[in-house]
Amino acid sequence: MRFCAILLLSVCGIALTAEAQEKNNSKDLSISIYNNDLALVRDVRSIDFKQGLNDLAFEGVASQLKPESVLIMGERINVLEQNYDYALLTPYNIAEKSIGKVVKTVRINPSNGAQIFDEAKLISYQNGQPVLAFDYGIETNFNGQLVFEKLPEGLRQKPTLAAKISSLQSELKDVMLAYLTKGISWKANYVAGVKDDNNLDLTGWVTITNNSGVNYEDAKVQLIAGDVNEVQVSRTMARGAVMLKAMAFDSMNVAAETSLPEQESFSAYQLYTLPNRTSIADNQTKQLALIEQNDVVYQKEGRLRSSLYFNGDYASHFEKMHPAVYYILENNKESNLGLPLPQGVIRFYEKDSKDNLQFIGENSIAQTAKGEKLELELGKMFDIFVDGKVEKVRKVDEKVIKDAQGKCPRYQITRAYDAEVSFHNGGTQNAEVLFKQYLKPKTKVLNESIKGDFSDKDKDEYQWKILLSADEEKVLTFTAQTTEEETRCH
Repeated sequence: MRFCAILLLSVCGIALTAEAQEKNNSKDLSISIYNNDLALVRDVRSIDFKQGLNDLAFEGVASQLKPESVLIMGERINVLEQNYDYALLTPYNIAEKSIGKVVKTVRINPSNGAQIFDEAKLISYQNGQPVLAFDYGIETNFNGQLVFEKLPEGLRQKPTLAAKISSLQSELKDVMLAYLTKGISWKANYVAGVKDDNNLDLTGWVTITNNSGVNYEDAKVQLIAGDVNEVQVSRTMARGAVMLKAMAFDSMNVAAETSLPEQESFSAYQLYTLPNRTSIADNQTKQLALIEQNDVVYQKEGRLRSSLYFNGDYASHFEKMHPAVYYILENNKESNLGLPLPQGVIRFYEKDSKDNLQFIGENSIAQTAKGEKLELELGKMFDIFVDGKVEKVRKVDEKVIKDAQGKCPRYQITRAYDAEVSFHNGGTQNAEVLFKQYLKPKTKVLNESIKGDFSDKDKDEYQWKILLSADEEKVLTFTAQTTEEETRCH
């Protein structure tokens, strides 16, 4: 207990000294958070300058601060030097900084419990174990405690940015400290509540994760969606000084009744400004509301890519393939949406016949601009399965197109593949299945029992839209005619 009291007094003494030297008072804190583990911190502090050279210490900066990105700005000042001190006041750092010095030691007498004081030179300190040189010899397995009468220089309680700043006159003025830091990011998560066959309610949440090594108290928070090149951000820091200064000193107050972030296009990105100041503690994950859209129009369909192929004389087939279920949303005003959607995960929920909410699947989305279409696969259709087969392969035409003196002539062969695909709906609800078939170049589709067409996205993919009533079976037949070349050696 006596050892603990001596060490505690020393630590408290150094804390009071550092605070007195700093003379800094945080006045306004704002932070722009990117979704790639990066944030821009803007911290406005009131500092009482003396005329001439001032040694200042900005405590409480992020431990993952990028020193090369630091920017200190204020009127009538000139920043001459800045250093990032990340050697913190910890037992390990105290011991490491004291290597080569004489320290006091404390051990307990096992016979009577009395404390035994001594002195030794600290030779090494590894993995919490000191190597000590006493008058009687060197100990490598010391079972006592070390007492430091004086703390080493250069250790701080918090990560600190030290700066030498010249002021033209003695005055109290505001200075902005801006820097980039790793360790803090945000992502979007969405909840889609399916209401009926055509509409759903979409709610978006922002999840902010802070592992940057510092608390952000009562901060104005902005979120930037988009892929930012960090090298460009660092290099353009000085050129963006005017913009940063304006953002730091502008209060950007939002009406109190606003509960969702204000969204705007900014440069090549989307900027979201939270309506109220908030505090984000270190090692904390915080969730905030992002969007809330009701009665969003959607379309639900099954999709199945055929495994039939048309090659040679082989008749391919497949059995009991279940289509994937897709939810399709048009990100436009006509669908009651039309908002820039940051990348994230959308989770879908729907109520069953007894009004119990059930989870029906999830998928991730990339950055989605207004006007884009979302096509989200959530799972497989349980009640619907599909069987397909090539019933017959017929040779329609064959001719020699190149005869290498009769040894290995090359033939052009046209074959017809008669295919049949059966769709089974064993459920109690109607369903729609988009059946897609890959076709090689120079392949024609003939004799379709259900009319299809080529996909707009892929001209090598032919598709049929199959509408199935409850408990219905429907058969698609078609002929794929393909022309290919073969070499035969006799």
